[in-house]
Amino acid sequence: MQRSQVKKWLKKDNLLILEGWKRQGLSNEQIANNIGINRKTLGQWAKKHAPISNALKKGKEVTRFEVENALYDKAINGNVTAMIFWLKNNWSEKYNDSKLSIEEKEVMIIKKKKLSADMRIAEAKARLLEKATDASNERLEKMLSILEESAKEEEEQE
Repeated sequence: MQRSQVKKWLKKDNLLILEGWKRQGLSNEQIANNIGINRKTLGQWAKKHAPISNALKKGKEVTRFEVENALYDKAINGNVTAMIFWLKNNWSEKYNDSKLSIEEKEVMIIKKKKLSADMRIAEAKARLLEKATDASNERLEKMLSILEESAKEEEEQE
């Protein structure tokens, strides 16, 4: 049955279906499932049959470049929508829908990093406090205070 099935998938129409599935973002395992075979079998087919291998590759890689090139050509030839789309995706630091200035974005990134660090410290503190005995609790509190002061100093230096 495997041989007759691979012959079916070597036909032009079915190779186009393979390319389409890959373009849609399906994994080889999902494609194999659609065909009704094991992922390893699909891999063997791709090794033994160049058209299947090419269809799987083209669907994913070549198509991206074909679309990208077509978009670029439209943008260069004056299609305003294509120009906007291309600029937003390829020069996002200048062309984006954000109302924030570059400086405001940098401040947001710093605040996000600080919040993340504060959360990690709080989580570590909670874990340590749960495990700590009364005798070690005092030392732990001192160590955490030192870490918090160090983090504040680093923040002020930024």
